Amino acid sequence: MYALPDPRCFATSTLDPYDKLSTQVVEVADATQRQALLKELHGELQQALIAGRDDLLSELAAEVTSPATGRILWEAVDRAINSPSDPSGGLAARVFVLPVVFVTGGLAEAIVPGILPDAKAIEQTLEAHGALGPARSFGINKVLSGESSLEGFSPSRLYRLLRNLEAGIVDTWSELVPAEIDLESAEESIHLRFVAGVVVTPAQAPSFLETAGDIGRWGMPFSRALIAQLAQPGLSVLPLPRPPKGLLQALHEGHHAREEVAFQAFASRALRQLRSETGEPRITVAALESDAIGVRIVSSVDDRRIETHRWELDALDDLDTVSASISSLLADARVHDIRVLASVVSDAAFAAGQEPAAPH
Repeated sequence: MYALPDPRCFATSTLDPYDKLSTQVVEVADATQRQALLKELHGELQQALIAGRDDLLSELAAEVTSPATGRILWEAVDRAINSPSDPSGGLAARVFVLPVVFVTGGLAEAIVPGILPDAKAIEQTLEAHGALGPARSFGINKVLSGESSLEGFSPSRLYRLLRNLEAGIVDTWSELVPAEIDLESAEESIHLRFVAGVVVTPAQAPSFLETAGDIGRWGMPFSRALIAQLAQPGLSVLPLPRPPKGLLQALHEGHHAREEVAFQAFASRALRQLRSETGEPRITVAALESDAIGVRIVSSVDDRRIETHRWELDALDDLDTVSASISSLLADARVHDIRVLASVVSDAAFAAGQEPAAPH
């Protein structure tokens, strides 16, 4: 794994009470204290949801003091949104989101629609492969949404929608907006979309987030069901789903999945091409000023042959996890000549190969 400096800037302190509690959760060593702090954070967030205080919840990741703090906070918000009115009995309505990375290619000027023609078939696929567990009611929204649609949701409205559903009052989640995939090139490209839904289970029963955690059971059938609905002549569409998460956590998980798949596609293509044409390449990895990790692949015999890629860092990304993903893929590709820069560099300097590098 590569030891990279973190190019992101985080708040040194914040007045946000939720962030303060999340920071305490991260820092406390005692498990009992940690649980008590999580319970307090959950209660505070649930009260904000009940009061409709979206203004307190709308920018929770904007001023976090660390990625770990942000992850604790987003998980707590998701848990609060999905907390039933009566946790000791009755029904629990919970929202879930499946991040799906689409790898497309083979056809230029094509559009992959942002609406699933048959959402019921997707539901039946998940049920047939044991993902639903004790669900009393299960529904997938027909919308393939983008990040902006999920980021613009109203937490308090979603909380009320779920609590109403537990009482038998059905409402619609109007914030979800279809995000079609507009292709302008036949080259391979990577896109992130989300499949959202709601499940109702007995309050004490495992949720869909738990029963569908083993993607090995349903991942391939789910992908085939999507392909059957979205395929077009001449167009290659490969959906790569991730396990379901709460709404905010799905945003982060989806971002990481997209960046990981995009890097895999880049490295595979660039290494294959340079190896076939000029032999074994040299690779440099660096943290960039634009909050990204840059990977530059250069021909060992022709310095003009350069391929560069940016792994965009999310505010909640764990840098060690990102570094491990890059390291693992390059190791699997049997790359040996790798240099890692010890300091943050500008994008322009990195692309031009102007910065000094320390061997790793």
